[in-house]
Amino acid sequence: MSKLKKIENHVKKYANIIANIIEAEVEIVDNELVRIAGTGLFKDKNNEIVSGVVYKEVIKTKKSLLIKEPKKHELCKKCNYKKECKEKLELSSPILYKEEVIGVIGLICTTDLQKNKVLNNLDSYLKFLEQIGDFISGKVYEYQNEIKTQEVNDIFKQILNNMDKCVLSLDVNNYIINANQPAMKTLKLGADYSSKQVNIISKKLTILGKDIFEITIDDKYFNMVGISIPISSINEKAYNIFIFDNVNTEIPKNMKNSNTSCALDAIIGESEVMQNLKNKIRKIADTKSTVLITGKSGTGKELVARAIHDSGERKNRPFIAINCGAIPDSLLESELFGYVKGAFSGASSEGRVGKFELANTGDIFLDEIGEMPYSLQVKLLRVLQERTLVRIGSNKLINLDLRVIAATNMDLKKMVEENKFREDLYYRLNVIPIEIPPLCERDQDLFLIIDKLIEKYNNIFNKYVHTIDDDVKEILKNYSWPGNVRELENIIEFMVNMADDSGRITKNMLYDNILKNNENIKNTDYISFNESDDICTIEEMEKTLIKKALKLYKDDSNCKNKAASKLGIGIATLYRKIDKYKLNEI
Repeated sequence: MSKLKKIENHVKKYANIIANIIEAEVEIVDNELVRIAGTGLFKDKNNEIVSGVVYKEVIKTKKSLLIKEPKKHELCKKCNYKKECKEKLELSSPILYKEEVIGVIGLICTTDLQKNKVLNNLDSYLKFLEQIGDFISGKVYEYQNEIKTQEVNDIFKQILNNMDKCVLSLDVNNYIINANQPAMKTLKLGADYSSKQVNIISKKLTILGKDIFEITIDDKYFNMVGISIPISSINEKAYNIFIFDNVNTEIPKNMKNSNTSCALDAIIGESEVMQNLKNKIRKIADTKSTVLITGKSGTGKELVARAIHDSGERKNRPFIAINCGAIPDSLLESELFGYVKGAFSGASSEGRVGKFELANTGDIFLDEIGEMPYSLQVKLLRVLQERTLVRIGSNKLINLDLRVIAATNMDLKKMVEENKFREDLYYRLNVIPIEIPPLCERDQDLFLIIDKLIEKYNNIFNKYVHTIDDDVKEILKNYSWPGNVRELENIIEFMVNMADDSGRITKNMLYDNILKNNENIKNTDYISFNESDDICTIEEMEKTLIKKALKLYKDDSNCKNKAASKLGIGIATLYRKIDKYKLNEI
């Protein structure tokens, strides 16, 4: 079967497109001169062999050919049907696939009106036929690839099904793409396994050099030993392949965590406030009490939540994170609580495990808790009070043994006053409050963080940045960092990208808004003096102005930021000056 015959339906569509646009007869033949598609006179004559001497010439030369005067052209003298020929003009264009002619598009005029129209638009029509030829060639390429892919998949499945090991491939959302027979048997999967979402947690433990994983499917739990292989694909369909040796392996009690580095090391900072934060994390790591993390956007709330999890006795259990503000209200309830089959229109026929169940025995991290719909807050309150839940569409109670860690950058107290957040839920969440200080209050940590980030992006981008110019350091020191560590990381990533072989970070690599902030500091209003005024030192004048600004905004909750803005200096600079002049009591 010819390549065009295999995509016959597509070829017919393109023939009709050409005929409708140019308003002439069209036939498309393959390289064996079998008509694959035709319009008008040729409409019902598919699969016939044509005696096209013109098409043979096009296949031979691989070039388009125009016959202005059929019967009189040199090629037409060889045609056995020239006496019966009704053609006024013929324009033929090859269909090329990998430099091979796999067919010919024939445009045939049977009236003078059609002929004149084609001749008047010859260049455009010729390009059009060539483009259609490219489209057909593209369809052949797609078809060939699909066949090859299917063949490879069939072979791959046969190999997998004859393996003793369990093999799972998962997409980016952890839904099963493929499972071999041993995996289906071991994990008790039905034929509809592609609707199953899997939660796979590495226990960071090893046996004979292989990792131990906890697998959760629906309400079933398995301990398995094997390896995880990340897969990079063009369409991002496959995210990971898991190959497991056996199931429900008993883990020796004396086996230690293979990851010996302390989770707290990821929190960079030697300032007093950060040391206090780390000490608090150590103290609460093993508690079952609910934790509420507050802090401005970009301060690293999830990092702190993970440090709490990884520093405690639950470190080898699930850690499930969900952003309450990133999921539509209509979906958040089913994401958190799960549902049984047939619970609502569009629900999976197998039901679904919610995030609370997936986190059972471990920790669940509810980020942006302030975004949770008011109507859903009462269900969360019940989970916190009773440590049970009921899936949507069910009346069966499911017992939970988990810790809830919530986080927000909102003022929940104010939201309670505005009836936007339940007061009882607020107090249930705020059992162990942890406040992360903004970067502007951690002046001592700034360059520690910068050094770590430069090291990180040097490794990622294969760079060797080793020096920051002094004027850049001063600008970074005086900047207020409204976006906190996240903003700092973006800036460092940008500057490392911009750095040349000298390995220096220079002023011209800074963001415009940071440079503008620096100019504002330089261009603060000058102060004029009368000759009769007493002369004071610059430091005395500076102290007086800072004192005045602090008093001006002392009743404002954002006092220091507004004072810094009024003075035209960064918030970090203001804090240093307050300490210097001992103005902390204002």
